[in-house]
Amino acid sequence: MKTYRVKAVRDTEEALVFEILQNLQRKGTIVFEEEHMEPKPKATTPATEEQVQEIIDEAELMPYYSEQEAKKILHL
Repeated sequence: MKTYRVKAVRDTEEALVFEILQNLQRKGTIVFEEEHMEPKPKATTPATEEQVQEIIDEAELMPYYSEQEAKKILHL
């Protein structure tokens, strides 16, 4: 299954696009959900080395991967 983002080019066409999507949903062709934009999160603080080690330990990757590989896998 693929997910698409649909944006009406003109505000005047928004109702038409919405109606088309609702019709396709009624026919069972698509699942239509309105996406709610959430506010962007505040700037984050980088994890300390101690926190990074704890995350790696919790993931139980060390028996199988080096520390560098574990950090890459966990995007740390």
